[in-house]
Amino acid sequence: MRCKWYSDNRDLVKWSVLLQLADLHDATTILQVAYYRPTTWKGIEIDGQAYALPQAVINHFRNIKNITTLTSKVKVTVMDAPCHDRAEYLQCILRAIRNLPKEPAIVFLDPDTGLKPRGRAGLQHVLEAELWEIWHALRRGDLLALYQHETNKAGRPWIEDKQAQFEKAIGLKPGGSKLALGKNIARDVAFFFSQRLDPAETVQTTR
Repeated sequence: MRCKWYSDNRDLVKWSVLLQLADLHDATTILQVAYYRPTTWKGIEIDGQAYALPQAVINHFRNIKNITTLTSKVKVTVMDAPCHDRAEYLQCILRAIRNLPKEPAIVFLDPDTGLKPRGRAGLQHVLEAELWEIWHALRRGDLLALYQHETNKAGRPWIEDKQAQFEKAIGLKPGGSKLALGKNIARDVAFFFSQRLDPAETVQTTR
């Protein structure tokens, strides 16, 4: 995600969903994989003189690690290293999963857009092969959650197709994942999630 999107209405829904899921599934940790891409901020002008934005202002309003100060019994960890090289970034995610506490955790994938579209994918997307690797790195009891932005601006349904893509990518049977929404606050986002239970839940175990 880009820090310029941080702390909007989608974040109200996002973190409400995650804290509720943590409560429902007794998770003690939320690992946010931010797919972070830095933003270059334009400056301000005062009396004809150009000035850069003070770093203190940017940190207050747009520092994605501010979420770690959330008052909650759940510990939030943000993987905020910039995402430039996909293969290297995936290995960082897998290491972070291996280093999670032994108690159940939520691994939350938070790209700008969500799962890759049919066309060309960018750093704002998660690839299906990456999702497969991450899912199979989880321990029994962990949850995988994914942020998905609206893919269709013409008013046609989009959630069902992306949820089916999510399920297929990690090897779940159709209907094997769950959905969270906050339509009254942010209508253009959805969250797909599933708890890692028994290997028998998957359609296939190798890729």
